[in-house]
Parts: sequence; structure tokens; C-alpha cells
Amino acid sequence: MKSPCELVVWHLLPAIRSELAKALGEEHILQKDIADYMGITRASVSQYISGKRGSNMELPEETELKIKELAKRIITEDMSPFEVMKSICPICREVRKKKILCDLHKKIDKSKGIPDECDFWKEVEECI
Repeated sequence: MKSPCELVVWHLLPAIRSELAKALGEEHILQKDIADYMGITRASVSQYISGKRGSNMELPEETELKIKELAKRIITEDMSPFEVMKSICPICREVRKKKILCDLHKKIDKSKGIPDECDFWKEVEECI
């Protein structure tokens, strides 16, 4: 069975990074510059933009809007990779609170006995 942390690392963070890379690309930022802003490799940026990475989880519309706002801030404020990372954390926390990962968890581990009314994410949220 996947742990909640695995879901964040393997699904949520790649989905957020993918949307951010795409949003920066829509702002006509070159892939090498996107990589520099995000502190990742050019190959990773290419995979995020092409959908090879981070495309297996759909984010809520309001989260996508926040990511687009972040992309504009990255450009206007010329943010460092550290500042970008700090700005991604609240977006990640917000998505975790929406229980979207619960649905994904049940889908991925459907035969593992996850209760329909699982509230484990509340316990995880307390750790944040």
C-alpha cells in the first residue's frame, strides 16, 4: 500500500511542477530558463511540458489558477529556485487539504482495504 507521502512525491508534486512549467512556457519563457527558475534539469522541464511526467493527476481549477499566478510572480519578481520552492509548498498543502489524494489513493490501492470514510489525511495534515 502506498503511503500518503509517496502519493505526494510521485503524483502531486509532479502535477504541480508540470502545470508550473507549462504556465511559464505559456509566458514565453525558454525551457532552459524554466529549469533555472525551478531548480530542475532541462530534461525534466521537457518531460513536464510534453506530459510524460506529472500528467497522471488532475488538479482543481483554483489550484491551476494559483500556479498561473505563481508563474507570473516568478517572472516579475525574478524569483530564485529557493523562493519558487517555498511558493510551491502552500499550493501543495492546499491540495492535500482538499482530499483529492484520498480519491487517487483509493484508485491506486483499490484492493488494499482503504475504508470509504477514511480520514487519515486529517492525521497527516496535523503534521504539517
